[in-house]
Amino acid sequence: MTTIFSLLLLAAAPAFGGESAAPELEPYVSDGNFFTASVPSSWEKSEEILLGRQEKEYGVDMSAPGGPPAPAAISILYYAPDHAMFKTHEKFLNTQLKPPTRIKGEVTGKVKDVLVNHRRAKTFDKRTFDFIPPYSPTPKKVEMFERCVVLPAKKGFYVLNFRTKKGDEKAYLPVFDKVLQSFKPNVK
Repeated sequence: MTTIFSLLLLAAAPAFGGESAAPELEPYVSDGNFFTASVPSSWEKSEEILLGRQEKEYGVDMSAPGGPPAPAAISILYYAPDHAMFKTHEKFLNTQLKPPTRIKGEVTGKVKDVLVNHRRAKTFDKRTFDFIPPYSPTPKKVEMFERCVVLPAKKGFYVLNFRTKKGDEKAYLPVFDKVLQSFKPNVK
């Protein structure tokens, strides 16, 4: 059954890293113009343009300012059809749903059909863990909430991913939902 993302985002004003309202959004255009979206202007953005062109993976990773050791993060990526690892959205989904190794306690929810900008997509939630600080001999295991939206295209596919510390998702999901609502794929 297809679920339509109908969001009442302005009804709630959660705290975002000490702010009293949702962050302002600014336009973003991916390298190669594969998609556009409105993204949080105050969030740190990282683009690997040269590596992305080499690996056929285009987009941006963003993290909330002043966040905890495991800050909220959003990524928007386009995987071209000649991507070395993921040629299709089905292979990407299978790898996410049935990874070769799984962290003990990690749980992946059921895949649901949704509409993103009037196009069919797949979404699922995952309870997973980060180890903070990474590569430490004695890291702390931090429970994380993740939401993944996979949007097929005739050539390649898109992945919009949200991740935050468990318990912070209600504060940050409205930001992800705004990004998702504004997302416009340029590869049909």
